[in-house]
Amino acid sequence: MLAHREHGTWRRRHRLEVIACILREAMNGATKTRLVYRANLNFKLLARYLEFLMSRSLIEVKKIGSMSYYQTTAKGRLWLTLYERMLDILGSR
Repeated sequence: MLAHREHGTWRRRHRLEVIACILREAMNGATKTRLVYRANLNFKLLARYLEFLMSRSLIEVKKIGSMSYYQTTAKGRLWLTLYERMLDILGSR
Protein backbone atom coordinates (compact mmCIF):
# COMPACT_ATOMS: atom_id res chain seq x y z
CA MET A 1 0.00 0.00 0.00
CA LEU A 2 1.22 3.47 -0.73
CA ALA A 3 1.99 5.99 1.96
CA HIS A 4 0.77 9.52 2.28
CA ARG A 5 1.97 12.51 4.18
CA GLU A 6 0.26 13.49 7.42
CA HIS A 7 1.49 16.17 9.81
CA GLY A 8 5.01 16.17 8.37
CA THR A 9 5.50 12.40 8.51
CA TRP A 10 4.84 9.56 6.11
CA ARG A 11 2.50 6.79 7.12
CA ARG A 12 0.91 3.83 5.40
CA ARG A 13 -2.77 4.03 4.61
CA HIS A 14 -5.06 1.30 5.74
CA ARG A 15 -6.97 -0.58 3.03
CA LEU A 16 -10.25 0.93 4.27
CA GLU A 17 -8.86 4.46 3.87
CA VAL A 18 -7.98 3.71 0.25
CA ILE A 19 -11.44 2.26 -0.42
CA ALA A 20 -13.08 5.33 1.13
CA CYS A 21 -10.95 7.62 -1.03
CA ILE A 22 -11.89 5.76 -4.22
CA LEU A 23 -15.59 5.76 -3.34
CA ARG A 24 -15.51 9.51 -2.53
CA GLU A 25 -13.81 10.34 -5.81
CA ALA A 26 -16.25 8.22 -7.81
CA MET A 27 -19.39 9.77 -6.28
CA ASN A 28 -20.05 11.84 -9.40
CA GLY A 29 -18.20 9.56 -11.80
CA ALA A 30 -14.46 9.40 -12.37
CA THR A 31 -12.09 7.95 -14.94
CA LYS A 32 -9.33 5.53 -13.98
CA THR A 33 -6.78 8.28 -14.51
CA ARG A 34 -8.58 10.62 -12.12
CA LEU A 35 -8.82 7.85 -9.53
CA VAL A 36 -5.11 7.02 -9.87
CA TYR A 37 -4.11 10.62 -9.19
CA ARG A 38 -6.71 11.46 -6.54
CA ALA A 39 -6.27 8.20 -4.59
CA ASN A 40 -2.49 8.27 -5.04
CA LEU A 41 -2.33 4.75 -6.48
CA ASN A 42 -0.78 3.19 -9.56
CA PHE A 43 -2.95 1.66 -12.29
CA LYS A 44 -2.19 -1.94 -11.29
CA LEU A 45 -3.18 -1.39 -7.67
CA LEU A 46 -6.25 0.64 -8.65
CA ALA A 47 -7.37 -2.22 -10.91
CA ARG A 48 -7.25 -4.60 -7.94
CA TYR A 49 -9.29 -2.23 -5.80
CA LEU A 50 -11.84 -1.63 -8.56
CA GLU A 51 -12.25 -5.37 -9.09
CA PHE A 52 -12.83 -5.83 -5.35
CA LEU A 53 -15.32 -2.92 -5.16
CA MET A 54 -17.24 -4.02 -8.26
CA SER A 55 -17.46 -7.62 -7.01
CA ARG A 56 -19.22 -6.26 -3.92
CA SER A 57 -21.43 -3.81 -5.84
CA LEU A 58 -19.88 -0.76 -4.17
CA ILE A 59 -18.83 0.77 -7.48
CA GLU A 60 -19.97 0.30 -11.08
CA VAL A 61 -18.55 1.14 -14.46
CA LYS A 62 -20.51 3.27 -16.91
CA LYS A 63 -19.58 3.75 -20.55
CA ILE A 64 -20.23 7.01 -22.33
CA GLY A 65 -19.04 6.69 -25.88
CA SER A 66 -15.53 5.26 -25.74
CA MET A 67 -14.91 6.50 -22.17
CA SER A 68 -15.39 4.41 -19.03
CA TYR A 69 -16.40 6.11 -15.81
CA TYR A 70 -16.54 4.58 -12.36
CA GLN A 71 -19.53 5.52 -10.23
CA THR A 72 -20.15 4.84 -6.55
CA THR A 73 -23.37 2.85 -6.13
CA ALA A 74 -26.05 3.39 -3.47
CA LYS A 75 -24.48 0.50 -1.53
CA GLY A 76 -21.08 2.21 -1.86
CA ARG A 77 -22.51 5.49 -0.56
CA LEU A 78 -23.97 3.62 2.43
CA TRP A 79 -20.59 1.96 3.08
CA LEU A 80 -18.89 5.36 2.96
CA THR A 81 -21.44 6.90 5.36
CA LEU A 82 -20.98 4.05 7.84
CA TYR A 83 -17.17 4.22 7.54
CA GLU A 84 -17.17 7.96 8.22
CA ARG A 85 -19.56 7.50 11.16
CA MET A 86 -17.22 4.87 12.59
CA LEU A 87 -14.28 7.28 12.33
CA ASP A 88 -16.30 9.95 14.14
CA ILE A 89 -17.22 7.52 16.94
CA LEU A 90 -13.61 6.44 17.34
CA GLY A 91 -12.37 10.03 17.16
CA SER A 92 -10.06 9.08 14.30
CA ARG A 93 -10.71 12.16 12.19
